[in-house]
Amino acid sequence: MQLFLDPDTPVIDRNALDVIAEVFSPNDPDALLDLLDTFLTESTKQIEEMHAAFLTGDWATLHRMAHSLKSSSATFGATRLAQVSAALELAAKEPDFDDRRLNLIEQVRHEHLAACESLRLELARLTGA
Repeated sequence: MQLFLDPDTPVIDRNALDVIAEVFSPNDPDALLDLLDTFLTESTKQIEEMHAAFLTGDWATLHRMAHSLKSSSATFGATRLAQVSAALELAAKEPDFDDRRLNLIEQVRHEHLAACESLRLELARLTGA
């Protein structure tokens, strides 16, 4: 099953990053950089943990990790990643949908790579690199 994602949905919603910057940057100019770096590192670990949970049939962990990735992705404006993570979160609770879960995990990986690429470009822009 292929999850429908609106092709007009951006990989990263710049408005979400602007909100984070407004909240943290006035007091700590490097806060957004640190937060983005943490998201990149932690989300990569979450992707690995979700795949491992799928392989071992640990649906509770898969559900929990997908929920966490959905939330953090939305915070950083990774809208497409948040959408597929939400679908995986729901699928982790459904019985006997291993093919669907695997498809969703692959979609999450794809959207995660795209989001990370965009966020790394944002980091480079913010640091002047």
